[in-house]
Amino acid sequence: MSNNSPSGLDFALQPNQSVKHDPFIKELLEAATGKDEDGNDILTPKDLSMVLGKRRAVARAVNPEFSLSFFHKVFGSSKYVTMLYF
Repeated sequence: MSNNSPSGLDFALQPNQSVKHDPFIKELLEAATGKDEDGNDILTPKDLSMVLGKRRAVARAVNPEFSLSFFHKVFGSSKYVTMLYF
């Protein structure tokens, strides 16, 4: 099981998935490589993909019960990328 979250620890480390992990949030915000029309940093789909890939790698390393089907990988990634545009 994995939460596939850019802002929270894997379920094996934090069963309460409403708890956010501040270092992950900081890393996510620092990963922003895009700029808006005013020059502010913004996350791009590529940025988010990189962070989510790192989260999955960590989850695999620390959670012996980690599983992520193709459907969950695609759905999880697309839901976060969709949030970038709304």
